[in-house]
Amino acid sequence: MSLYLCSLIIILSFLINANADIHKEDEPKEVEYKPLRELIENVTNGRNKEVRPVNNWDEPVIIYFYFHMTYIQEFDEVAGKLSLNGYFGIQWIDNTVSWDASEYGASSFTFNEELFWKPTFIMSNPYGEQKILYKDDSVKRVHSTGQIDWFPSDSFDISCQADVTDYPFDTQTCTLAFVLSTYDEKEVILWPTAFITEWFVPHKTWDLVETNMTRVPSPQVANFHMKLKRKPMFFVFNLILPIVLMCILNPFVFLLPADSGERVGYSITVLLAIAVFLTISASGLPAISDPQLPTLSILLFADVAFSGVIVLLVIISLRFYLRNENIPVSYLGERFVKFCRVLRCSCCCGKGKKGNSKADEYANKHGSNDSVDISKIKLYGSEYQYRGTNSDEINSFTSKEEITWKNVGEELDFVFGAFSALYMVTAHLLYILELY
Repeated sequence: MSLYLCSLIIILSFLINANADIHKEDEPKEVEYKPLRELIENVTNGRNKEVRPVNNWDEPVIIYFYFHMTYIQEFDEVAGKLSLNGYFGIQWIDNTVSWDASEYGASSFTFNEELFWKPTFIMSNPYGEQKILYKDDSVKRVHSTGQIDWFPSDSFDISCQADVTDYPFDTQTCTLAFVLSTYDEKEVILWPTAFITEWFVPHKTWDLVETNMTRVPSPQVANFHMKLKRKPMFFVFNLILPIVLMCILNPFVFLLPADSGERVGYSITVLLAIAVFLTISASGLPAISDPQLPTLSILLFADVAFSGVIVLLVIISLRFYLRNENIPVSYLGERFVKFCRVLRCSCCCGKGKKGNSKADEYANKHGSNDSVDISKIKLYGSEYQYRGTNSDEINSFTSKEEITWKNVGEELDFVFGAFSALYMVTAHLLYILELY
């Protein structure tokens, strides 16, 4: 019995060991790679990082260079400073670096220290101190093929002189420029490839409408151009429209009755309202006069100046309107009143039309209009009112009705009101045409 148990135990042990050997044969064998430390020592040992990484000294190093802009911090038009964030993608081939990826189990590795040759770039249009792309804490990556990738990122302050002639509908073009230091085109070729805005965060005041890049061969400069357009609606609703609405009130002063005594107060109130509003809004206007003052600043100054002129015109009109009736009207005053009445008649009435039935009756008694003696016709409220004759027939108006200084003041109101309305429409229409 004991012999039978011993035999059974031996058979079971043999089966278990055989099964274990089968499983070991099925498991993949672990590949042993050389340590990464050895790789780094091999590719960096005895290397002079100040020498161009080429095997043939006549062979240039080609540097591919692109910029990815992510955000515009601010644009100070007065100081001429544009602050933006972004990073550069810089790639080149180091012909002195290569290894077998299957031997070390790594096709690339990253490094922070200055282990390999690296180009130096200098910003050619900095705002403030000089900006150099060379020493930084960004991670670099080297590949087994010798390709090296470098992605330096930073906040860049560039000098950009603004032209605010069309403010607030202006468009500014700024350039981020980097020059390759030390090397000429036979040694190192700088080749800008792209201006990327895929991750760009829109700015609240400026729209990025266009980007492009250019290359200058000697000295080698990579220029990244950006066109910015101001978002004008805030300035339109808070600056331009209020001024225009207040200027529209100016011509209506001549519609107020002269006897009301409110004309001068009305005109001065509008003038002060415009002046006070411009004082409050002055901080929103760019304090730049080079290369030219903003057209809007010139227009606003003209509006204020003309509001002052309207105050003077109101005083002049009232001066004539309230003049002593015992003083006879001068010859020039009479001619002025008659000319204005003829002008208004020509504008309001069509050619060849009679003004009323009395004029028709007068024409029937004396024949056609060609035989009418204009010297016998009274003006406005006279026995016969003449309306609508050819301009060739009107040489002058004479009337037995006495023209008073009040009539002179009324005609001045008509002329000054028309003049102020014409100025308002013309000045603002010219401003709109100037923008386009």
